[in-house]
Amino acid sequence: MICAVLVNFKQTEKTNQCLQALESMSVQPDWVIVVDNSSTEQSRSQLLSSQYQFKTDFIFNSENRGFAAACNQGIRLVQSANASYDIWLLNNDTIPEKDALKELTLKAKETGAGVTGSAIYTPDGEFSGGAGKTHTLFASVSRIRNPQDTDFDYIEGSSFLISHRCLEKTGLLSEDYFLYYEENDYCHRAVQNGFSLAVAPNSIIKHDIGSSTGSENGKGRTPFFVDCLMVRNRIAFAKKFRWSKPGYSVGLLISLLRRLKRGQFSRITAICKITASPKQFYRFVNENGGWIEP
Repeated sequence: MICAVLVNFKQTEKTNQCLQALESMSVQPDWVIVVDNSSTEQSRSQLLSSQYQFKTDFIFNSENRGFAAACNQGIRLVQSANASYDIWLLNNDTIPEKDALKELTLKAKETGAGVTGSAIYTPDGEFSGGAGKTHTLFASVSRIRNPQDTDFDYIEGSSFLISHRCLEKTGLLSEDYFLYYEENDYCHRAVQNGFSLAVAPNSIIKHDIGSSTGSENGKGRTPFFVDCLMVRNRIAFAKKFRWSKPGYSVGLLISLLRRLKRGQFSRITAICKITASPKQFYRFVNENGGWIEP
């Protein structure tokens, strides 16, 4: 059985479009849970106004708890049902093609992977990823260049199928990041627990990447909050898994020098603070519209 978990943050129309796409697939999820961050009366009424062929539940948060914490709320609801569901984390700003879940589950069954991803395309049909490689030198990442690539060590969170066996052993997503790098973290832990990763090239997901955060705006144009988080989190990830300190320190320095060249001095100050201090990181998130418990 498959339970899809979607997180909505001020994108109710896109979330409803994604739910409608799920309903038209050849293989549908058995259960869909939508977690609404920073829920409003309008978003609640819009989400509750439609009925679907699959079982649907909603969790409404008054705060923006971030991606991982919201996903974990959905996963805990599934776990409380005492049934063996595989969990499909799916970005709300995606449109899965008709056979997306069918192909995803076939690949997961064929490979026995702990985490299986889809081939991600832009709305215009350009391939954009689905998995990637983490480089220990400078703690950088790169996406796969075509759906057939096999050199990857993480699955992107836009379509992220976790087997129930992997979930039982690896546990929930880490909430140490608020947003970004939680999928890298989860895949790393899954592999440490003996699970493999896979990509289903025929599971096609159209994704309006960065539509809610602006993360794909290009160098120098990523919003302040998102940009600082992305730098801080890749360094936090490298520290957590004990990568070479000289390597990730140079990686951090390169990131700071790039922002210095652009004249983004406030970003440099913020990145230094939140990278050095968990307390400053929690304060930064809470002061920029998020909510995270120390």
